[in-house]
Amino acid sequence: MKHRALILFAATMATLLVSNLIDFTAKNNRYSESFPAVVCPPNLSGQKSVIALSSPKTPIRRTGSSAMAFANSRFRVLAGSSQATVIDSQGVTPISWQVRTGSWAGGITCLAPTLSQWFVGGTADITSKGTLTLVNSGLGKALIKVTVYTENGVQADQALSVKANSYLTLQLASLAPGSSALAIHITPQTGRVSAFLTDERGRGLRALGGDTVNSVNDPLKNVVIPAIPQQTGKKTSLPHTLRILIPGEVGSAINVVITSTDGTFAPAGIDGKMIPAGKVVDIPLNVIMPSGKFALHISSERPFVASVLTKTNSLGVSDFLWSTSVPELVKGSYSVTGLAPLLVFTGDQVDVKLEITSIDGKSKSIEIRGTDIATYQISPRTRSFAITKTSEATFAAALLTSKSGFGYAPLVTGSSLTRTSIPRSNIRVLIP
Repeated sequence: MKHRALILFAATMATLLVSNLIDFTAKNNRYSESFPAVVCPPNLSGQKSVIALSSPKTPIRRTGSSAMAFANSRFRVLAGSSQATVIDSQGVTPISWQVRTGSWAGGITCLAPTLSQWFVGGTADITSKGTLTLVNSGLGKALIKVTVYTENGVQADQALSVKANSYLTLQLASLAPGSSALAIHITPQTGRVSAFLTDERGRGLRALGGDTVNSVNDPLKNVVIPAIPQQTGKKTSLPHTLRILIPGEVGSAINVVITSTDGTFAPAGIDGKMIPAGKVVDIPLNVIMPSGKFALHISSERPFVASVLTKTNSLGVSDFLWSTSVPELVKGSYSVTGLAPLLVFTGDQVDVKLEITSIDGKSKSIEIRGTDIATYQISPRTRSFAITKTSEATFAAALLTSKSGFGYAPLVTGSSLTRTSIPRSNIRVLIP
């Protein structure tokens, strides 16, 4: 009898210990989930911008002061300022529209700071008026490494610092004087850093156009540029240029496929071309697409970065646009109030569902299907759209237009939901 009592007591204690352990583990494995704030660029001298937001209650703040508190935006179309705008958009990616009136315009997908940004675009020759802007939206000083590649090879790394909650602007012509083709890699060492590149050109008092250049995170062996515009109805086709860089010490041949509603083909003189390592290469892309847009699929045995420069003409003014590569399309939401972009999707079989919300709050679902390439024109009365379903290996970007020019914005989610463990205090730490 005594033996049974001991067994029962031991079993009871074991059960209590296991129960307490499970309870302790459950209580201590708590997490905080949030979307990191995204950053939109400041207006430089002579520039104007608007930022599309999904709600007038979207929390925002500006750099340039010691104040780090957010306040409601009060507008769905927020005017940019001389300071960068930090937006707590909670998973809705804002798109910014940058303009120099009567000269050029460009689109920017506002993103959260990352550990690597590659810009493939810009020039540092005598026509260059372009800039590289480094924004530090964090609480401490940022240390940043800037690596510049040109048609002659990689330049010496530059180490720069940016004060807390401020930004630094550099002229592209000062980074690699005289170089005609640039690719720039930004790698923050400390700080909450976002970089922005504007490629603006002029000769004397004559403006030659400009554009904002969106960034990519890393070189890849397979790259898709989903939305390259082709102005139609012109007596002379406006040209395109493929810019490509293979970082490192080993070059590779590239395979290129053009996809459009006019057909799919490998462009002669480009497909199979050998690209040397470490040098920025510009390749004329002499194609005419009556459909007005096409996509470029590029592959190589070595990781690379690439973009396409397209000459345009807006109201008789010469301009240009940089189409950049994008990662595979994922579910996400985008605010586009007042922008009315043309969405371009590319993939073997495109099957995408959109949930579109108008400025009066009404929603509707749209399904977009197509082979190789498909498009959808967003209404001017749309404030946001959400991608609720996407087919595999599908890529997308937005093309934008205004009286000042043409723009491009990759459909890339501005920030991803992050999970942070919440520590729990334990009195035994203070009283052993």
